[in-house]
Amino acid sequence: MKNKCISFLLVVCFACSCAEKQETKRIPLIYSSDLYHPHGDPDDHYDLAMLNALGAFDVKAHIFDLSIPGRNPDEYGLAPLRQMAAIANKPLPPYAVGLRDALASPDDKGENQPQEYQKGIELVLKTLRESDEKVTLFLVGSCRDFAAAYNREPELLKEKVASVYVNAGNGPDGIQVEWNVFADPQAYVCLMNSGLPIYWSPCFSKEERTATPQEVAEKSTQAFNTYFVVPNQAELLKNTSNKVKNFFTYALSKSQEEPLQYLNRSPESLPATPRNMWSTGTFVHAAGWKIYAHNNRYIACPPEKAKTLGIADKEVAVYEYKNVLLTSTAAEQSTSEQFGFAKGHNSPVLKGVLTDSDAPVKVFRYIHPEYNEIMVSVLANILGIN
Repeated sequence: MKNKCISFLLVVCFACSCAEKQETKRIPLIYSSDLYHPHGDPDDHYDLAMLNALGAFDVKAHIFDLSIPGRNPDEYGLAPLRQMAAIANKPLPPYAVGLRDALASPDDKGENQPQEYQKGIELVLKTLRESDEKVTLFLVGSCRDFAAAYNREPELLKEKVASVYVNAGNGPDGIQVEWNVFADPQAYVCLMNSGLPIYWSPCFSKEERTATPQEVAEKSTQAFNTYFVVPNQAELLKNTSNKVKNFFTYALSKSQEEPLQYLNRSPESLPATPRNMWSTGTFVHAAGWKIYAHNNRYIACPPEKAKTLGIADKEVAVYEYKNVLLTSTAAEQSTSEQFGFAKGHNSPVLKGVLTDSDAPVKVFRYIHPEYNEIMVSVLANILGIN
């Protein structure tokens, strides 16, 4: 009888262990970001903090996108990456710098660029080859390194890529006048035409270029953009840990002090200034989380947690990804400089129609009139998890 009891307990413990592993299973992800220190735009630091705070991803590789014009390649954001690994108490993820120059055509493999800038693509391909499961690709910069990786081994990416989150562009309404597109127009065209499962997350809709999110929402529910504005960074970060506060102070002040030691300081006051943001909803969607009304605010969490909190019936439809059938061509050459990029290069034109039929590209659009307010609440809650 004693042996039977021991066997029963072992079976129960094993089953509980398996259930726990199932619950904590994370999504394998390769992350590409034009993250620099000193920053080009600190929204990249917010994205890195959110990626960490969600805890939903197993970051298999971090690719430093070197697409910002005029930046020293040696200023890629290793310092914030080291800081975030320390905050999470995790090893530094595998990382590499990507290609230095924009692709010359949609099918350019980038093989003619110096060897020192090949390591990003090599890490992408190596990670995919070695993965036993499909991997999510997530970019918050140019499409350069993922596009070149696709051009080199398209069949590998078709086999091993679960989805590609492209945070770039203006939606299916014509010429794409946006920073991440201008960084590498040919790479953008390549990914959008690749046939890979794309979750297209435009940074601005055409209307959004001259209007606030609230103004666009009042006019249309077809706002193809992820953009929103945090009105007060200090208020946004007030419930974060001291190390997270120091992470942002280090970034915003462009400090050159030793990054890990800086995390242990007594936190200073953060600026009560606005901050433009983009990718919050994209991260939430990639994690498989939903947004819920909870205690007079909005939070994002896994559906299982919503059940335990008793708010499963409080889900809020804030945005959606709609299937879109695209056509793309080259636009007329730019007649002036845009975002610091040299004049005279082409910008893609992407036009499309929404469809109920399956399509490789799904486009983000927000559908809630209080999108801006909800995204600020969601971001504050996620960053406060630390």
